[in-house]
Amino acid sequence: MEKVRVAVVGFGQIGPVHLRSYQRIPDKVEVVSVCDLLPERRKLAQEQYGVKQTCDNYADLFSMDVDVIDVCIPTHEHHALVMAAAEHGKHVFCEKPMAMKMEDAHQMEAACRKAGVKLQLGFVRRFDNEWNKFRQVVQDGLLGRPVVWRSAAAGQGAPTPWFFQRELGGGPFMDGAVHNYDFGHFMFGPVKKVAAWGTTIQPERTAIDTGVANILYASGDTLQMMWSWGLQQGCRGDGLHDVLGEKGALAFRAPKGESPGGSEVGHLVISRPGDEEEAHTFVRNDMFADEMEHFIDCVREDREPMVTGKHGQDALQVALAVLEAFETGKPVEL
Repeated sequence: MEKVRVAVVGFGQIGPVHLRSYQRIPDKVEVVSVCDLLPERRKLAQEQYGVKQTCDNYADLFSMDVDVIDVCIPTHEHHALVMAAAEHGKHVFCEKPMAMKMEDAHQMEAACRKAGVKLQLGFVRRFDNEWNKFRQVVQDGLLGRPVVWRSAAAGQGAPTPWFFQRELGGGPFMDGAVHNYDFGHFMFGPVKKVAAWGTTIQPERTAIDTGVANILYASGDTLQMMWSWGLQQGCRGDGLHDVLGEKGALAFRAPKGESPGGSEVGHLVISRPGDEEEAHTFVRNDMFADEMEHFIDCVREDREPMVTGKHGQDALQVALAVLEAFETGKPVEL
């Protein structure tokens, strides 16, 4: 296969990011078409990215000479499109979360497996050098084990209303936090128990937009999340991202007295007893571009992607457990 022919479905927030990533590898991929309901988005794809064909119905793509369907539409629509793509023998890149229901996620993975097509999920942090350095530090035991990974953030969150509807996007603890659930599984292994408490600040929403989730892994490690997508435009709360262990604490910053390292080199710092600091460096990379190139290489070389439907199911299981804990007020065993 000289070039993989791709059709991108959905040109809202993440679709253009995928096209920019494909532009880095013009010798490997050709974007044949962009499908979007809005004419202004289709026009933008043509003007900014040189896409020759566009359409407003993804069914039109299946009559084109296309190898890959790149799924960038709302989460509740993933199932139908992935099933159709598999039925027509198209490889699938599907953005996260995989689906809104476990049954749908299992059907999607089974359909792609039966059709003999690749399925990769958009857990882009697995391709990021900073996140992988974080994982290496933890897994090497430099902080001791188990550890407590703390994550807190507050802002407006997603740009469109469907993200905040319980049955369509699930809110921040489904759509955004699914990255944490995937990386936690990648770093710690399976989850044992979930507890969560939340509220909805903005009254027009049906999903929890602000809450606390505590995720205990079978390894004994813990992920503590305090997230909000409940603030209005222009408002932002403070954030926190660190890891605590018996031997020290890991912070995502440069050592004291040093510059952040410019555009190419980043730092993680372990604080040790006695106010000592231990720096761990990494080379910054474009995680989205590397993610998309990996998938295209898997299609070209007929090999299994690094992030599969099974990984999508693992993260979705945790997300659904968190939503259940919100709704019942009780811990959920996995």
